[in-house]
Amino acid sequence: MKSNLKLLALFAFALSFSIMSCKDSNNSGGDDNGEVPELYASLPGTVLSEDTTWDTDQILTGQYYVLPGVTLTITAGTQISFTYHNNDIDAVGAIITLPADGKNFDTPRVSGRLIAEGTASNPIVFTSARANKQPGDWGGIVLAGEGINNIEGGKGEVEGLPDAIQYGGNNNLDDSGTLKYVRIEYVGFSFAEGSELNGLSLYSVGSGTTLEYIQVYKCTDDGFEWFGGSVDAKYLISSFNDDDSFDMDEGWNGRGQFWLGVQTAGADNGFESDGVKTLGSGIETNPTLYNVTLVGLKQSGDTKDAEDKNYGMRLREEFNGTLENFIITDFDGLNFKIEDDTRSLFPTNLSIDNTIVWNNKGFANATDSTDFGAVTLEQDPGFTNAASYDFTVANPETGATPPSGYFNTSATYIGAFGSTNWASGAWVRWTDN
Repeated sequence: MKSNLKLLALFAFALSFSIMSCKDSNNSGGDDNGEVPELYASLPGTVLSEDTTWDTDQILTGQYYVLPGVTLTITAGTQISFTYHNNDIDAVGAIITLPADGKNFDTPRVSGRLIAEGTASNPIVFTSARANKQPGDWGGIVLAGEGINNIEGGKGEVEGLPDAIQYGGNNNLDDSGTLKYVRIEYVGFSFAEGSELNGLSLYSVGSGTTLEYIQVYKCTDDGFEWFGGSVDAKYLISSFNDDDSFDMDEGWNGRGQFWLGVQTAGADNGFESDGVKTLGSGIETNPTLYNVTLVGLKQSGDTKDAEDKNYGMRLREEFNGTLENFIITDFDGLNFKIEDDTRSLFPTNLSIDNTIVWNNKGFANATDSTDFGAVTLEQDPGFTNAASYDFTVANPETGATPPSGYFNTSATYIGAFGSTNWASGAWVRWTDN
């Protein structure tokens, strides 16, 4: 996603809203008088004002908002289908959890939470209700929290919501729920140029949130995008999405491990990452990422304009971070497009190390690989069967050891996989059939 523009004017066409209350616990989402504050009651969609559980398949239309202090729980094996919007903005499907609110209720409320915890054999699937499903049939999932970002004033406006609905704060421990063994498919919607819904949008989401085993399949924009916060994420698959596989902005400083990006024809970058809003302003985007595999779909010639080609990684605006044990292969453009404002941070602020690059166009403004870390190998990664989306490696190269306390410190190999293919089974989709 290229920018964070407001869409209030577009959503102002909404003519009605509804309030759904399916209470299953003693935590009411309304104020102490049982009323929903006007700020939320006027939202253009369905407002979940009390704890709600979906334990049977659902067919939904439009946006569903989870209020502060409210939890939406979806049980394993449930399929959530959104009707096709037919380009009616009001009907674009989405689930949106709202950040903590200390002002508009009688007592302060923590961030709204989405608990969607499936299993490998019984995943939760968010999909299109159409028989002939297509990318962009519905909008996406948005989690908004009160974590720290680098926006001036610390508050940003979630795309598509009124100005008063803002994300960000000072709580990097914030909890927006759990997504585990979840697939988000046929998703994304462009409201205006530069203003699109991603598969999974993470607005200043805190480290109390759990993100594991999530696939975004066929999105018209980015697979995953972070806007500040400190949430960690592991076992992510971004597959056949039209824009970037992974996009990190606004000071996100979480950890990630075991990520796979597999692109579609005409897609943008494996990574597109911005460091700061204003150069030199601090709180840079600064993640720690281990064991990532990024696979382009190499075409004959560049498919993008000069500003937005198919790069393995495009890092800019003082992006910081530690990027270890990567495989980057089959991109039309450069292995790394690292812009001058970020290149100046080497070697202490940005480390790209223990990385295999193969069958890409090359490096940007570099005479050798030493700029990018101690070990950058130009060699075939040796995938078991890339044509069948098996990116395991029988004899993986040895890379760095993740630091103590990391998710899996035994994953000392380069790439997202050793010899075990975690990106398979009922929770993963590789074809439309």
